[in-house]
Amino acid sequence: MADSAPPPRYLHGYSTEEQARLVEQAEYWRERLILPDLPYRAGERLLDVGCGAGAVLGVIASAFPGLNLAGIDREPKQIEAATAHLAALGVPSADLRVGDANRLPWPDRHFDHAYLMWFVEHVQGIEPILREIRRVLKPGGTITINETEYESYHVWPENTDWEYLEEAMFRHFQAHGEAHAGRLLGPLLVEAGFSAVTNRLVGAHFFVGSGDDSLARHTHYTADYIEPAIPEFVAMGYDEARLRRGLDHLLGIHDDRHGAFTQLVYRARGRA
Repeated sequence: MADSAPPPRYLHGYSTEEQARLVEQAEYWRERLILPDLPYRAGERLLDVGCGAGAVLGVIASAFPGLNLAGIDREPKQIEAATAHLAALGVPSADLRVGDANRLPWPDRHFDHAYLMWFVEHVQGIEPILREIRRVLKPGGTITINETEYESYHVWPENTDWEYLEEAMFRHFQAHGEAHAGRLLGPLLVEAGFSAVTNRLVGAHFFVGSGDDSLARHTHYTADYIEPAIPEFVAMGYDEARLRRGLDHLLGIHDDRHGAFTQLVYRARGRA
């Protein structure tokens, strides 16, 4: 039987600039999303599935010294970057592997915890991976997943070019991953056999006049991961000039007296 087709290329690529962006992104979400209510203790084992450049593992390691870290990613460049990043943070012994999340290279009941961030959105058919994660978790071990919802970006003032860009981003994830990842996490974990499943909203809302630069920071953070993906959207048939006008609108809303940005993020948890 012929081998199946390789998975689609990661939307954002594997450049050193993208790896640096992932580290900055993890720092941006450190307190709001990555670290709250984690039940980790020194000596336990944690697996990050789709660990990328090790950005989230680095944040967790800084907050939970003594945790035994592991990560897997299908791209060797990401594992190389993760190894260097964690070593620079003083975590040289993490168990980082190139591999397929559908066939995790660890034995049954090996880990106390699993963590996934911005991973489900890139995968079509996540269910086998979730069952495989449950296999390598000890009974009672936790899984934590953070995901967004690609129809939940609300920008004010409204703008047809921004809506065009958002549609392109949504359609890309519908074609190559899961654009509705956030809202689906609860049922997906239940179907994979996890118990005590929760899925809560961590809303992100920013507006002009809040007394800080949070709106500008969030729009620039958002633009930093959308702009490199524009060639992918153009390849799908979208007009580049309109896409870039939409991005310019996003970056300019903090100059409007009514400027605001809302995004829904979900944080799910279950037990093996």
